[in-house]
Formats: sequence, structure tokens, C-alpha cells
Amino acid sequence: MIYPNDVMNEVLRDEVGCGLFKSYLKTIYCSETLQFWLEIENFKANAPPATPTLSGPILAFSSAPIESSPSSSSSSPSSSSKNRPSSPSGKYLSQEELRVSAQNVFDKYLENGSEFELNIDAFSRELVRQALNQEIDSSLFDDVQKVVYESLWMDCFPPFTHTAAYHKYKQDTGKCHLPEFLRISFKKKSPKKDDIRMKTVTK
Repeated sequence: MIYPNDVMNEVLRDEVGCGLFKSYLKTIYCSETLQFWLEIENFKANAPPATPTLSGPILAFSSAPIESSPSSSSSSPSSSSKNRPSSPSGKYLSQEELRVSAQNVFDKYLENGSEFELNIDAFSRELVRQALNQEIDSSLFDDVQKVVYESLWMDCFPPFTHTAAYHKYKQDTGKCHLPEFLRISFKKKSPKKDDIRMKTVTK
């Protein structure tokens, strides 16, 4: 089964597509959301995996779209791996290095009053703050990243697919076709600026 958000995943995998999406997000004052997501992907690539735990079924709106999906299995390695972060020689950063990196991300995007503060609920923010004092692994920002990913998919990506830049990109690459029922739905109503749930806090 091909989930609709596989379309956005395809764009995020591609250097050109991701760059176009980020440029669009700048026009609606939401580029920080994508930048945060990308920085977390890089952080996760350099951190040890979390200890496996029991979990429920995997939902369609995954927070880890960098992994291959059924719709992208035929993509060439050169195009599908450009935006795939990787840890040098497969090694992880030390706990000290990870803590510094994680603290920098927190101070930049999650700390109250920070320049690129994201509109994250206080509870999730505090959970990350407390986790910074514990052993750090790749799951540190998972909950926040899921919120950011779903916001990008639900609020930002649909209107992006109606831009001239996206249509040219789709024509040039021959992929990233948004399912018909979504194209019809999102043509009827474009989200207003106030509808974007993830946005930079106005100073």
C-alpha cells in the first residue's frame, strides 16, 4: 500500500526537491520547521538507537520517512540518498558530543524565547529538557519530530504541490504525483497563515 505522505517523503529524500520545499516554507514563515526536522535526522544518524520497546502498529504518518518505502523502491541510489544522513564510518558520537549537539538543538528551536522557537506544547518541551540529563540516544527528539513532520505534511506540503516550482520539479523528475483525491481536496481550500500550526514565534 502506498500512503499519501510517501509523496512528501520522496521530496525530502531528494536534495533539489527538499531545497524547493524549504524555499517555499520561507515564503510562509515556516522554514524553521523543516530545518529542525533535517537537523534531527542528522542527530539521529550520529546517536545510538534506543532500547527496543513494545509498541503499537506503525501509523501512516511516520516520523522517519528517510527510510525506503514501497513507492520509492525503484528510485536510483543517487537520487534517493542525497538527503540521507549518515554517521561517519558507522560510528556514533560520544555521550558528551551528543549532549552538546542536543542542547544546541534545544536552545535553537525549543527553548522559550529562542530565535527559531517552534510552537511546541510545554509538556513535550519539558520532557526533552529532562532527557538531556540522562543517557542520550536517537529517540531523544522523537515525539517533537513527529509533531513537526505531521504539521509539514498536513499544513505545508499540500499548498506547496500547487506551486509552479513543484510542478516543474515533478515534470523534470517524473515522480512525486499527489493522489487525485488529495489534489481535489486541497484545491478547494488553501491554508491561511494562521492555519499553519508550526510557526516561528512572533517577536
